[in-house]
Order: sequence, then C-alpha cells, then structure tokens
Amino acid sequence: MRDVLESCVRVDELAQAAYLDMQRRCTDRATADMCGIMASEEAAHIAWWRELLEAWDEGLLPDVWPASEVALQGLRDTIAEFERFGEDGDGALEVADVLTRAARIEFFALDPVFTELLELAEPGVAQARHKAYKAHVNRLIEALERAFPPDSLPGFLPAILRRSERQNQTLSRFATHDPLTGLGNRRALAAQAQQWASWAARYGSAVSVLLVDVDQLKSVNDAWGHAIGDQVLVALTTAMCCAIRSADLVARYGGDEFVIMAPELEPDGARVLGDRIAAVARDLKVPTGDGKYANVTVSIGIATLFDPPDSEPRALDTILAAADRSLYAAKRAGCDRAADPVLLIKGLPFE
Repeated sequence: MRDVLESCVRVDELAQAAYLDMQRRCTDRATADMCGIMASEEAAHIAWWRELLEAWDEGLLPDVWPASEVALQGLRDTIAEFERFGEDGDGALEVADVLTRAARIEFFALDPVFTELLELAEPGVAQARHKAYKAHVNRLIEALERAFPPDSLPGFLPAILRRSERQNQTLSRFATHDPLTGLGNRRALAAQAQQWASWAARYGSAVSVLLVDVDQLKSVNDAWGHAIGDQVLVALTTAMCCAIRSADLVARYGGDEFVIMAPELEPDGARVLGDRIAAVARDLKVPTGDGKYANVTVSIGIATLFDPPDSEPRALDTILAAADRSLYAAKRAGCDRAADPVLLIKGLPFE
C-alpha cells in the first residue's frame, strides 16, 4: 500500500514538473498561464497523496488496495510515460505541442486507481476531491476545444478525455458502492471502519456501530415481488440518510442489513440514533401499485467502541459481532426497536 501511495505522489510530481516546463517553454502567453494553473493544481494533488502517506505511516489508513502489484504496474507504466517529458530538451513549444502533451498527461492520469483510492481512503472528502479533479481536466478540455477544429485529429482529444473521466468515475463507483441504494458497499465499509477503529484506538474516542436489519422484507417480497422490496430498501436508505449526522456513514452490508458507522458517538447517543432510525423506518409507506402500501420495521443492534488511548485497533469482525449480539436482543424482544449498546472496552469480557 505504501508503494502505491508513493507512486501516486511520484505521478503527480512528474505531472507538475511537466506543466512547469511547458509553462516556461510555451510561446503563447495564455497557454503558458494555463500550464501554470495546472501545475499549481498538481501541487494540491501531491498534497492529497502525502496526507494519505502520512496517515498510512501513523497506522490510521487501512490497506484498501489488496491487488497492490496490479495497481503498481499500471502506476509504473504511467511514471515511465511521464519521465519521457524530461528528455525533450529546452526548445520553444508551440500551442499545439503543449496541448497535445498535456492531453497525454491527463489521459494517463485518468486511472481508476487514483479515483478508487480517494473514494476508499478519504470517504469524507472524496466528492470534493473528485470535483476538483474534474475541474482540472475540464480546464484542459476547454483549451483543446478552443485550439483545434472539432473535425481534426487533435480536436478529437476532448472527447477522449471526457469519456475517460466519465468511465473512471463509473468504474470507481461500481467498485465501492451498492448499485441499488447508492450506499457504500462492504468494501467501502471495511475501509471506513478500519480508519475509525484505528483513530479510536489511538485517541481513546468513542465510535458506535449500528447494525440495522429489516424485519419483514421477505413478507414484502412474497406479497408484491422483489421490485417492491427493492423500492422499500431504497426508501429506507433515504430515510436513514436523513436521520443520521453528516459525519456518519451508512453502508449496505447484505441483502436486508445495513451498517451505520457513527464516530464520536457514545452509548447514550447511539441509542438515541437507533431509536430515531427505528422510528423513521416505522413511518415508511411504499405504494405497491394496487392501492396498498408496503411497510416494514427494523431491528437495530448497537456496539460502542470505547477503548483507552493507544490501544490496539479492533477488527471490524469483532465490532460487528458485538453489534450482532445486541441485534439478537432486539429481535428477541419483539423486533421494531433498537437494543441497548454492547460496550467494547479493554478489560471487559466480551470480545
């Protein structure tokens, strides 16, 4: 993982150096100024990767990229491509030369590795990062469209970059999100949970995990079909996302199970959140098309991680096992409720 992050830093360092070189050698002032802006934006990208590298070294970042060798090979190919820009001498560069070089840089930088790493390693700011990078690519696309006729070969470059950027985002979303609800999938949950568990272990802060199980989804599917059952899950997703805090994460864990990660939420607050989720689920009414409405309730188990500072981080399986113990208590008590939290504190017997 560290090698992947170091390679990400190197890619953007080389991109920044190439833009600064093109700024210096370009014969057109407006294009040179654009290269300067692109170089400053590459500096921001370098800062992103260095922040993640620092978090990795401090044990606050999980290994979110298990196929590291595959990712590394693609990054090495990109680095080799970018290093060629440093071998072209010091001659002046015309606008066409600069823009085609810049298009090559951004084409190779549109690698799903970058997008997926940001999505998994920095879920709280991933959308802001994606928006900033999209603006970065669009800046070049607009310059290409101004410089080349649309029916020329260079004029085809904007379409290539637009499609590559769109496909990059699509691939990343498929890899990290549930296609039905749009929530983070189990992979995204594992990355987020490990980060919060590491953070909690280091600083001794609370993290609560709510395991939400839909009580009557099978009955809905049997009565009206799986399409209506899917609509119920989507409606429940919307209701839960409105009920949680902005810092919380909802992920789809299984067919009828969801997990809510709630950082800095102690047991009493977690129980209040659980009761609120149960209430919004109870109020849902999904039209079935025959004049009736499908409705469900949820049972919620809660685990609160509250270890002392400088503890060993808890594994997600351990945390979910505690939440599942609480969930069983909610089911045993009649469903349609949140159970009392199970506390995970070093020294208590349950692990």
